[in-house]
Amino acid sequence: MNEEEPDKTTLKSENQNRNEENRRQIIDFIANNGISDAKSISKAIGLKPSRTRDYLKQLVDEGILEVEEEYKNRKYRIKQVVF
Repeated sequence: MNEEEPDKTTLKSENQNRNEENRRQIIDFIANNGISDAKSISKAIGLKPSRTRDYLKQLVDEGILEVEEEYKNRKYRIKQVVF
């Protein structure tokens, strides 16, 4: 392996850190701005719309976010936790 090439473990760790940071930025944006659409989130944090939608889908699937409307009017909010 070339000394200037990062190893696969380092690259994987950097990608995980970047993914977690992007997810955190999305959550923070919605927490600070309220119900938001993917386009607004994408512009605010500097991600491509398609990548933003991927993160949003993950966050919805994990139960962190909720979808307010469907299809092109889809908006996201932080899921309310009831105790």
